Amino acid sequence: MAYYPETLFYTYSALTAPGTGTMLSTYQPPQLVTKNYAMFVTVASGNTSVTVALQGSIDATNWSKIITDQVITGNTTAHFSVTNTPVKYIRPVFVSEVGGTDAIVTFSVSAST
Repeated sequence: MAYYPETLFYTYSALTAPGTGTMLSTYQPPQLVTKNYAMFVTVASGNTSVTVALQGSIDATNWSKIITDQVITGNTTAHFSVTNTPVKYIRPVFVSEVGGTDAIVTFSVSAST
Protein backbone atom coordinates (compact mmCIF):
# COMPACT_ATOMS: atom_id res chain seq x y z
CA MET A 1 0.00 0.00 0.00
CA ALA A 2 1.40 3.38 -1.00
CA TYR A 3 1.35 6.28 1.42
CA TYR A 4 0.57 9.72 0.05
CA PRO A 5 1.10 12.83 2.19
CA GLU A 6 -1.92 15.03 2.80
CA THR A 7 0.10 18.06 3.89
CA LEU A 8 2.99 19.97 2.35
CA PHE A 9 5.36 22.07 4.49
CA TYR A 10 7.90 24.62 3.28
CA THR A 11 10.12 27.24 4.93
CA TYR A 12 11.46 30.08 2.79
CA SER A 13 14.77 31.91 3.07
CA ALA A 14 14.46 35.10 5.11
CA LEU A 15 13.54 38.34 3.38
CA THR A 16 15.22 41.54 4.55
CA ALA A 17 13.14 43.92 2.44
CA PRO A 18 9.64 43.90 0.97
CA GLY A 19 9.33 41.31 -1.78
CA THR A 20 7.73 38.06 -2.86
CA GLY A 21 8.76 34.53 -1.94
CA THR A 22 9.23 31.82 -4.53
CA MET A 23 6.13 30.20 -5.99
CA LEU A 24 5.31 26.79 -4.47
CA SER A 25 3.20 24.21 -6.31
CA THR A 26 0.49 22.81 -4.02
CA TYR A 27 -1.23 20.71 -6.68
CA GLN A 28 0.30 17.28 -7.26
CA PRO A 29 -2.55 14.92 -8.14
CA PRO A 30 -3.53 12.31 -7.24
CA GLN A 31 -1.42 12.50 -4.08
CA LEU A 32 -1.90 16.14 -3.15
CA VAL A 33 -4.74 18.46 -4.10
CA THR A 34 -4.86 21.19 -1.46
CA LYS A 35 -7.42 23.76 -0.33
CA ASN A 36 -6.32 24.74 3.20
CA TYR A 37 -3.28 26.92 3.87
CA ALA A 38 -1.42 28.18 6.92
CA MET A 39 1.32 30.79 7.05
CA PHE A 40 3.66 31.26 9.99
CA VAL A 41 5.61 34.52 9.87
CA THR A 42 8.61 35.21 12.09
CA VAL A 43 9.80 38.80 12.38
CA ALA A 44 13.25 39.40 13.88
CA SER A 45 15.61 42.35 14.32
CA GLY A 46 12.81 44.78 13.77
CA ASN A 47 12.13 48.20 15.20
CA THR A 48 9.25 48.31 12.82
CA SER A 49 5.88 46.86 11.91
CA VAL A 50 5.61 44.70 8.83
CA THR A 51 2.70 43.84 6.57
CA VAL A 52 2.54 40.34 5.05
CA ALA A 53 0.13 38.37 2.87
CA LEU A 54 -0.23 35.01 1.12
CA GLN A 55 -1.06 34.93 -2.57
CA GLY A 56 -2.63 32.08 -4.53
CA SER A 57 -2.84 31.35 -8.24
CA ILE A 58 -4.41 28.73 -10.49
CA ASP A 59 -2.21 29.48 -13.51
CA ALA A 60 1.13 30.71 -12.02
CA THR A 61 0.60 34.04 -13.80
CA ASN A 62 -2.34 35.78 -12.16
CA TRP A 63 -2.16 36.14 -8.37
CA SER A 64 -4.63 37.14 -5.67
CA LYS A 65 -4.29 37.47 -1.91
CA ILE A 66 -5.86 34.46 -0.22
CA ILE A 67 -4.65 35.75 3.15
CA THR A 68 -5.07 39.51 2.96
CA ASP A 69 -2.62 42.04 4.39
CA GLN A 70 -1.74 41.28 8.02
CA VAL A 71 0.22 43.71 10.20
CA ILE A 72 2.78 42.32 12.65
CA THR A 73 4.33 44.58 15.26
CA GLY A 74 7.55 43.70 17.05
CA ASN A 75 9.74 40.62 17.03
CA THR A 76 7.38 37.67 17.13
CA THR A 77 5.92 34.73 15.25
CA ALA A 78 2.35 35.05 14.00
CA HIS A 79 0.04 32.50 12.37
CA PHE A 80 -2.64 33.05 9.74
CA SER A 81 -4.79 30.56 7.84
CA VAL A 82 -7.43 30.19 5.15
CA THR A 83 -9.67 27.20 4.40
CA ASN A 84 -11.64 25.92 1.43
CA THR A 85 -9.68 27.96 -1.13
CA PRO A 86 -8.22 25.59 -3.72
CA VAL A 87 -5.30 26.99 -5.71
CA LYS A 88 -2.42 25.36 -7.59
CA TYR A 89 0.33 27.70 -6.38
CA ILE A 90 1.04 29.85 -3.34
CA ARG A 91 3.67 32.43 -2.48
CA PRO A 92 4.20 34.62 0.60
CA VAL A 93 4.59 38.36 0.30
CA PHE A 94 6.50 40.78 2.54
CA VAL A 95 4.27 43.70 1.55
CA SER A 96 5.82 46.61 3.47
CA GLU A 97 7.43 47.83 6.66
CA VAL A 98 6.91 51.02 8.66
CA GLY A 99 9.18 52.64 11.24
CA GLY A 100 12.48 51.16 10.16
CA THR A 101 14.22 49.16 7.48
CA ASP A 102 15.90 46.32 9.32
CA ALA A 103 13.21 43.66 9.76
CA ILE A 104 14.07 40.07 8.88
CA VAL A 105 10.96 38.15 7.85
CA THR A 106 10.84 34.36 7.53
CA PHE A 107 7.79 32.56 6.14
CA SER A 108 6.82 28.95 6.73
CA VAL A 109 3.74 27.67 4.92
CA SER A 110 1.65 24.54 4.88
CA ALA A 111 -0.92 23.31 2.39
CA SER A 112 -3.34 20.49 3.13
CA THR A 113 -6.23 18.62 1.61
